[in-house]
Amino acid sequence: MVGMQFSDADAGAGIPLVKIVSEKQGTQTNPSSQIVQQKVVPLPSKNIQISKEHGVSDLPATHACEVFLMEMLAAMDQHMQQLRETQQGLVATVELACRQALGVSFARLVLVGSAALRVETPGSDIGVACFTRRGDNIKAGLPVDALRKIYCALLALVNQYPNGSQNLNMELIEDARVPILRVLWGPADGSIAVDVSLDQHRPVDHVRWFQNVGAAPTPSAPPPMVAPLVTLTLRCVKWWLRQRQIPRTKEGGLPTIAWLLMAVHVCSLPETHQQALLNGTRPMAALLASLAAFFLNYTTQGGFDGVLKFAPHGSSSEFKRNKDKSRSPWPELSILDPTREGVESLDLAPRLPPATQLLFAHELRRASRRLQEASPHTLRDQENTVDNKQDPLQSTDMRRRLEEVFKPLPEGDNSLPISVLEGKGFAALFLWSDSDGSGVGNLELGLVERITPRPGWSAPFLHRSDNRSELQVRLCDIDERNGKCTPRKKSTVFLCPCHFICRVHADREGRGPWTLNAEGQDRVKAMKTYLVEMRGRQHQLEEVAAAPPAPPPPVASAVAPPQSPNGGNTTHRL
Repeated sequence: MVGMQFSDADAGAGIPLVKIVSEKQGTQTNPSSQIVQQKVVPLPSKNIQISKEHGVSDLPATHACEVFLMEMLAAMDQHMQQLRETQQGLVATVELACRQALGVSFARLVLVGSAALRVETPGSDIGVACFTRRGDNIKAGLPVDALRKIYCALLALVNQYPNGSQNLNMELIEDARVPILRVLWGPADGSIAVDVSLDQHRPVDHVRWFQNVGAAPTPSAPPPMVAPLVTLTLRCVKWWLRQRQIPRTKEGGLPTIAWLLMAVHVCSLPETHQQALLNGTRPMAALLASLAAFFLNYTTQGGFDGVLKFAPHGSSSEFKRNKDKSRSPWPELSILDPTREGVESLDLAPRLPPATQLLFAHELRRASRRLQEASPHTLRDQENTVDNKQDPLQSTDMRRRLEEVFKPLPEGDNSLPISVLEGKGFAALFLWSDSDGSGVGNLELGLVERITPRPGWSAPFLHRSDNRSELQVRLCDIDERNGKCTPRKKSTVFLCPCHFICRVHADREGRGPWTLNAEGQDRVKAMKTYLVEMRGRQHQLEEVAAAPPAPPPPVASAVAPPQSPNGGNTTHRL
């Protein structure tokens, strides 16, 4: 049997290290008995309770934002520690099922993903890669077939105990690029998830890469008292992704590994290092500066348009911006897998539709703007103030700005369901441009009245690159002064999921007009501003392209070189 061992670190030092350690076969403990008899610990709401009960209230209040970051990290640690015993039992049960299902073919189970990288956040799934042996006497079956066997073995294990299967749910995702067995334990609204893949080396290679570059601790190393700055930055970025419902790979967004590599690149920049040195005695101030650098880097012009590449062994990184923008004004992001080189080079970033890019741009700019407002002064400026004190009102406002960076969105706000109940449509923002993709596009608000998924689609959501499913939408006009929305007459259009940006919440009193809430109004205003800026840049590029070519430089005439005072020739260097 295999047990999952956790070593706890102090609050704020990152999620405790998780490793899988093989034990001797003589152990009599049955992991399935452990997991069935354990009390299910429900997940909290996405807005985890951040208070001054985590040992940080006694710290000097030199910066309200630093205190908030410590409280946030401590609250995440406290929550994850409450789940450890249940997670241990669930993973041990999964491994026992793998052993029973695969027999002599079973080789090992390896922890991957956020738990292995030590950037776990509440709601994070636990990823494990099951590896099989291959030999003359061992038949190599398809991964899906092996996962089906593990599925049946898990069901048989849990069914040995009364009411054992009530808290267990499983989903075999067969049609994905990498088949996954998803094991869920607990209630539907707060379950613990373990994702099992078979013979997948890339997730293991990614964990080793992050460990080699110092962005994640090695399994043999003791937990540090304070996690490295880059690890804390990765963890906060991952929490931002979850809180703001940034679309994931399966929905048509960027994979989490891509966001983490983008953060590693920013942490390695000289200017980020300089800020860390300035705040060396205050880890949370350095973390605040690192987060501000991350969001600012990818909101500047061209920051999301180029190729991110890491040198062998992660010794350096380079973001090479795209120069040719003659066809489309929208960015084209590529993130090369640092564990694959040469002919095996792999782009981790899928092609993103303009509507999805607009959502990313809005969320990145929103976070960057609030971080800049939360930290308007450098550490040196604060140290030069009288008695190093801040105005309490200013401190409160700065903390509120930082809290807004991680303000949770309602579940499903950035995803598109596969159906709509009659008379229960919802409001959403859409973007569509010219058929050839050469234009910036127009932002529209519409009421989704009907959804028709493409044939064969079985997921409970639609993919953001889907151009075959059909959405029946009634367009609306928006009064940006008060957020009131009025449906247009004869304005029903048929769009695709690739045009979908996000949902917005609108209320209605009687038969009066719909009114967007504050979040929806902010999104509309900010996205329209971004599109105006894009059109201005596109116009500049078009003017440059249409300008006549510059005349060639004049050809120098062959004249005798000037004589020096001593009668010799002088030499001119260009």
